[in-house]
Amino acid sequence: MLPKPPQTRVLTVANQKGGVGKTTSAVNLAAALAQCGLQVLVLDVDPQGNASTALGVAHEDRTPGTYEVLVEGLPLSEAVRPCPDVRGLEVCPASIDLAGAEMELAQEPDMVARVSLLSRALADHVAEREEQGRPRLDYVLLDCPPSLGLITLNALVAAREVLIPIQCEYYALEGLTQLRNNIGLVQRSLNPQLEISTILLTMYDARTRLAREVADEVRRAFPTRVLDTTIPRSVRISEAPSHGETVMTYDPGNSGALSYLQAARELVEGHHARLAAAAPVPADAVEDPEAVVPAPAEPGGATDPAATAEQTVPVARLGQPEPSDAAEVEEGADAVDQTEEPEQPAAVVDLRSGPLDLRGSWTPDRSTASGRRAAERRA
Repeated sequence: MLPKPPQTRVLTVANQKGGVGKTTSAVNLAAALAQCGLQVLVLDVDPQGNASTALGVAHEDRTPGTYEVLVEGLPLSEAVRPCPDVRGLEVCPASIDLAGAEMELAQEPDMVARVSLLSRALADHVAEREEQGRPRLDYVLLDCPPSLGLITLNALVAAREVLIPIQCEYYALEGLTQLRNNIGLVQRSLNPQLEISTILLTMYDARTRLAREVADEVRRAFPTRVLDTTIPRSVRISEAPSHGETVMTYDPGNSGALSYLQAARELVEGHHARLAAAAPVPADAVEDPEAVVPAPAEPGGATDPAATAEQTVPVARLGQPEPSDAAEVEEGADAVDQTEEPEQPAAVVDLRSGPLDLRGSWTPDRSTASGRRAAERRA
């Protein structure tokens, strides 16, 4: 069992690059969260309807779903269907009709209104569940198409967090830069509360150096946002949707299923750790003497500033460092080993700080190949 969040978490699973595991990650994380005792809703906002297929929910023509919610104003409660295989998991399906919703939504003259339709529908649905005394939704995951049209904008406006699945290949670095810039535009103009909260590395093959180096670059750029758990390549993950199931029910003992279960646990526990780190400490709170490690003292009785800095830096890494944390680290910087610099995730995670250019940060080693070609030309 996993702890429930203090309020409903709404995460948009997005990436402009196709084939990176958006739908696979959305449905398997949702199933894993529900299996751990949480109430989960998946909103399928991709016209292909692959998330609906994987969760065993019909999404043929004339089936009420996301299109009717966005275009016709249908209450979300009338479109939601329970997942037949996982208790506590519900789905709002998507049909091919959703492909034409872009043109119909574009006729709305008010830009803010046409990108806020899904946000209002979701808020009404959460309030309706509360009025009816039904269990509160703990997690809402929105599976987006690989584009930044009006449908994806509706999903980004409806959420407070973005979960980005990234395939462990070189093209993923360029796609991440573009996606980060676009999310920054949405944040500045439509949804100031939006943030990239989670990055999940998918299709990871530990046997290849390329996968390891791409993973290292993404972790360097987002040191506090990338999950430690990586999703391996697995045939079972690909087979499960053909049976109308997620890998969590199709083959629970598979390495892919176990990885998604661990990723879901990390997603929940990491959120609670950030909330605990951001919570203000009461003025009259008394520190537990057993929880404080005394700093070593110099022969004259003064406290060693290097030891104090080493105790301070890990605490700041639990979340985005506050100004007071940065000042505390700076005071002890003279005594800290200069070969190791503290992480500065705030400068990277802040979407309004400017573009993050990852394309020049890493390139494959072509020296061997170029030398071989030069030798061939000389011969």
